[in-house]
Amino acid sequence: MMGSEQLPPEFLAHIGSLEGAYLASDDPIEQSGFHGGPERWRSEREPILNAVDGDGSFLDAGCANGYLLECLIRWARDRGVTLEPYGVDIGPRLIAEAKRRLNAFADNFWVANAWDWRAPRRFRYVYTLNDCVPPQLLRAYVLHLLDSVVEPGGRLIVGSYGSRSRGEPPLEIAEALASFGLDVTGRAYGGEPPITAFAWVDNT
Repeated sequence: MMGSEQLPPEFLAHIGSLEGAYLASDDPIEQSGFHGGPERWRSEREPILNAVDGDGSFLDAGCANGYLLECLIRWARDRGVTLEPYGVDIGPRLIAEAKRRLNAFADNFWVANAWDWRAPRRFRYVYTLNDCVPPQLLRAYVLHLLDSVVEPGGRLIVGSYGSRSRGEPPLEIAEALASFGLDVTGRAYGGEPPITAFAWVDNT
């Protein structure tokens, strides 16, 4: 855990405001915070599955409305892989939407902040984004997930999303993880030209 460290109030206010912004739309992709349409959505998100090398539980830490999980389960099935979806998000209305969307797995979703979440179990795959916490707390967040949420022998996948509209590239997440003293076991990029970056580490 991170001891007594807390997320800054202004950061918590920002992530709390995302729920209303996401749910202002009826489009499941836009409810996930993405506005590039279905083709770009798949191109920029499916490379997450490059980190998946077999069946298992898959937790999305910061899952929003569950649509990314729904897509990953379907895309994984196309690859002959079966994933059981789990999700955690700070927004109760987003989690309600995720439970509705993935009704057969409704018990697999929790309302919580992944930063200090005490997970009821561990997972083979855990996916999260670098901007779930402020940059200066990313190392502590990643280590928390490895220590408390990823199962032994499991894999933590961290993503970073750039912005075409703002001309912002994604964070070179593999380099960030390596700077924390972690052994990066793989990386992938999404979009053309690349606008999303993913890297993963194994919980050995």
